[in-house]
Parts: sequence; structure tokens; C-alpha cells
Amino acid sequence: MRGKNKATIIIIALIVVVALGFAGYRYLSPLSLAEGYLYEDSSQLLYAKVTPDEKNVKVEISAAKVEKDTDDIPTLKSDTQEYTGTIDGGKLILKPQPDSGAELHATVSAEELVFQGAIADIQSTETKLLASQAATYEKKLQDLTEQVTQEAEQKKKEVAERRAKEQERVDFAKKVERTTKLAADLLETAQYLTEIQFSEETSFNQEQVTELQGLLDELGQYAKQPSIHKTEFEVMQGTASSMKVLVDGMNTMDATIQEKKKSMNDLIAVLETDIKDIKSVWEEIKATVPDAQKREETVNQAIKTGTEAIQKAKQQLATIEKEQAGLKQSANKLYQDAVNVISQTKTKYAF
Repeated sequence: MRGKNKATIIIIALIVVVALGFAGYRYLSPLSLAEGYLYEDSSQLLYAKVTPDEKNVKVEISAAKVEKDTDDIPTLKSDTQEYTGTIDGGKLILKPQPDSGAELHATVSAEELVFQGAIADIQSTETKLLASQAATYEKKLQDLTEQVTQEAEQKKKEVAERRAKEQERVDFAKKVERTTKLAADLLETAQYLTEIQFSEETSFNQEQVTELQGLLDELGQYAKQPSIHKTEFEVMQGTASSMKVLVDGMNTMDATIQEKKKSMNDLIAVLETDIKDIKSVWEEIKATVPDAQKREETVNQAIKTGTEAIQKAKQQLATIEKEQAGLKQSANKLYQDAVNVISQTKTKYAF
């Protein structure tokens, strides 16, 4: 009877040992390990898995860290690093893969994984990761991701609003500055336009016409003589040639007049554009611009000066156009009269 009881006890003990070997090997082995180890703070999650084999140990660390850009907008950066090394009891000596860089030293148990020194941007004498299941880490990572996403969206909205206000302020300041510049440009351009005059050209053409008339009168005196010598006729021809030179000189002066007329028309176009622009910009800002009354006086004075310069310039262009046409017509007629006198004299005296 005692032999049977003893055999029964031995069999039960073997069954218990085998059961514990399958169900609780990790906890009865020389080094018990958790499924994983978790570290968390307000901006970072670390999850490590420690996998030993007969000779070495492998540690895989998944890091998720909140980083912010220059606009304080958060993003979640993820990284995974693998280390291999040796394990002696609960002490680990690890190197990253590939085998480079400084060694990591840590201790591990079923309750915690403790790294000595800095790891994953955590600057500390030691970093403690507590035992945790992978599902817990995944849930915390999901929560952190959602939190960062919401904060990023809100921050982007705030940044966009701030930039819009800043851009509005900058645009307003530019418009204020533009009215000041346009007012100054109007005064300067009006001055340039006013300084363009045709008095010298007009005086020159008038003198040419007067001289042409005098030369034609001389030809008339020769033609009225009872008789003319060949030498006197040649003098008449020389006088007519001089008249042609005077007419050509007036034609050359036309080019100078045309250049001035073009410059005046260009300046008029600039003034008209600037007046239109300053009126438009001023309407946009006058309700909120500082020193509105003083600025408006400056704007109105610039518009008045520019407008008056345009009016005077257009009158001057019309006047020079009329004077130029009249003087050229007179010059051409005087020269043609001279040609006729020469022709008639040549026929009369058979030269």
C-alpha cells in the first residue's frame, strides 16, 4: 500500500513539474522577463522587448516622441532601434545594430528594465521602463497620436490666423507707404513734365523762317533788275541753296521736338497711372490710417499738382503741334517761292 502511495506522489510531482514548465517557464527560469517594458512622460513613449537565447540577448526599442517646429506645431516622430549583447543574470551589455557606437548598460527583471545613461534622447543618469503588455503600449501610442494630431490641427489654425493678421498688417503698412511714395513720385514727375519746354525750338524755327524770308526778298531784288549777269544768277542759286540748308535744319529740329513730345506723353501716362493708383489705395486705408487728415492733405495736393501738370502739358503739346506745322509750312513755301524765282529767272535770261 505504501509503495502504491509513493508511486502516486512521484507521478503527481512529475505532472506538476511538466505543467509548470509549459505554463510558467519564464517565471521559474533563472531570469524572469515581462512581455515588454514601458517608459512614458508628457512627450515620449518607449517600449522595449527583451528576447534572450542561449548565448545572447536581443533588445528592440520602439520610441515615439513629440517634436515641435518653429511655429510650435507638434509632430510625432517614431523610431525603432535594435541592440544585441550579452546577459549575465539581470545585467545587460548592448550594442546597436550594426555593431557600432557606444555600449548600453542595463539591468532587467520581471518588473523593470533600467538603462544607465542617456537613451532615445532622454538625458538622465538612468531610464526606468516598467513591465507592460504590448497592448498597453499600442493603446497609449494611439492616444498620444490622436492627441498630437488634435493639437497640431489647433496650432496650425492659430498659426494661420496669426499669419493672416500679420500679413494684413504688413499689407496695410505697405499701402500707407505706397501712398507716401506715390505722392512724392507725383510731385517729382510733375516737376519733370513742367520743365520740358519748346521755347528754344520754337525760337529757332521762327528765326529760320525770318531768315528764309530775308533771303527770298534778296532773290526778289535780283529778279527785278532790268538785266542779270551770269555771276549774279549764280549768286541767286547760292542763295536758294542756303535756303535749302535752313529748311533742312528745321527738319532736323523736328526730331528734337518729337523726342520731347514723346517724353512728355510718357510722363503724362505715368502721372495718370499714379493718380489713379493713389486714389484707389487711399480709399482703402483712409478710414483707419494714422494722421488721416494730414495724409489726405498731402495726397490731395499731390493729385492736384499732377493733374495741373498734365493739363498744362497737353496744352503745350497742342500749341507746339500747331506752331510747328505753321512754321514748317511757311518755310517750305518760302523755299518753293525761291525755287520758282530761280526757274523763272533762268528761263527769262536763258542761263
